[in-house]
Amino acid sequence: MKCSSPDEEVPLLPARPGSDKGTRWRVAAACAGFLADAYDLFTIDLVVLILHQQYGEVIGAHEKSIMVSMMLAGVIIGQLSFGYIADWVGRKWAFVATAALTIIGALACSFCGGLGGPSGLPVQLALCRFMLGIGVGGEYPLSATVSAEAASDPVSRGQLMGLVLSMQGFGMLLSSLIAIGALSLNMSLEATWRLLLAFGALPSAVAFGLRWSLHESQVFEKVKASRDAMGSSQSRRVAAALARHWRLLVGTASTWCFLNMFQYSLGSFKSSIFDARIQQQGLSVRAEVFQHASFSAVTSCFAILGFISGFLLVGRTSRWAMQFWGFASLAGLFFVIASIHAGSSKPSATLQLAFMGLTFFLINSGANLTTYIVPAEAFPTHVRATCHGISAASGKFGAFLGTATFPMVKGSLGMAAVYAACGVAAVLGALSTHFFTPRLAVDLEDLDEPDAAPSSKEA
Repeated sequence: MKCSSPDEEVPLLPARPGSDKGTRWRVAAACAGFLADAYDLFTIDLVVLILHQQYGEVIGAHEKSIMVSMMLAGVIIGQLSFGYIADWVGRKWAFVATAALTIIGALACSFCGGLGGPSGLPVQLALCRFMLGIGVGGEYPLSATVSAEAASDPVSRGQLMGLVLSMQGFGMLLSSLIAIGALSLNMSLEATWRLLLAFGALPSAVAFGLRWSLHESQVFEKVKASRDAMGSSQSRRVAAALARHWRLLVGTASTWCFLNMFQYSLGSFKSSIFDARIQQQGLSVRAEVFQHASFSAVTSCFAILGFISGFLLVGRTSRWAMQFWGFASLAGLFFVIASIHAGSSKPSATLQLAFMGLTFFLINSGANLTTYIVPAEAFPTHVRATCHGISAASGKFGAFLGTATFPMVKGSLGMAAVYAACGVAAVLGALSTHFFTPRLAVDLEDLDEPDAAPSSKEA
């Protein structure tokens, strides 16, 4: 491969991790963007906590729900639209556009509140978070597709994509560390929440700069040239591919949906566990925020350890085994927690924290990793990003279902029923994996051959 000068565009060619400048540059561009996405998604919990302390009931549970729901809607729209755009127009400019949207969205959020005072702040934040969500959503199919097309063999591909997804854990940790640092420097609460929202633009700006010098992968250019030569429309090609690969799509979409049903709901459970400990200690407002950030940092470390374990496993076992046994172990853990909660004595906050840490570890060492990887290597190039976007959007729909229904289950039946419901979702994820997920990963170019498709029944 030809080495590029600093003024040249960096080629995006298949290679093993670290063996080629273009591959490293490409993966760095994906990592920076996914770091920003995770940071933007998870920092809102600390921001809402600060706003509630600063403005009282003006920023309550209802306002938080609106802000979270608006961003979730934006994420789903971004996943579906940018997945299609990446297969139609190309990966590069769609990748650049998502970075630009996250920069603008993060900065816009940090400047909210100037008009209408505190009462207008929730609406402004909701609208800005919606725009931010579109950019964040677009990162899912694009980062996965760009990373997948950077490696020619399944082991390298899995490790590259695992590295990108691990930025989710580091983004969670970064949001906590920024809050801890700002409070340690005695910044005001208002300056702290504005800094938390604005900081997300920094890694997105790095991603924007890295992506500007990239151009398309050879596998995409080859498919695009064939499409242009035949003169077929992208919409017809997508419809035909979806009809042909519907079974695989059911598998990738349903497993991601079942995973996110309990993965995102764990955030509210985490807060309820820690709230009890804070109330017992009677901390000041600043100390409460500091302790929440510290607690989030600890749980983020469990998640990072899970990603490290998953990174090591992805080169040693199949995606199917990681996903199936990941769901199965989570189901067992949830049912154990449910039985303990159903007992006569309530488990201590320390024991609940240990369960929470183990849950985050198991999620990120198995199903969270594979539900991101499999959609990017199970579909042909001309619909790869589209199908990944559909699968990711299904996951966010599952997150919406979980966060909307599990709190009601908790209020009427208690935490034992919530954990039992999480166990049922994990069992359904394992069953969907068993029946619909491919047993083997294949070369991406083989998927573009006529009648080529990974089988969910291969040994």
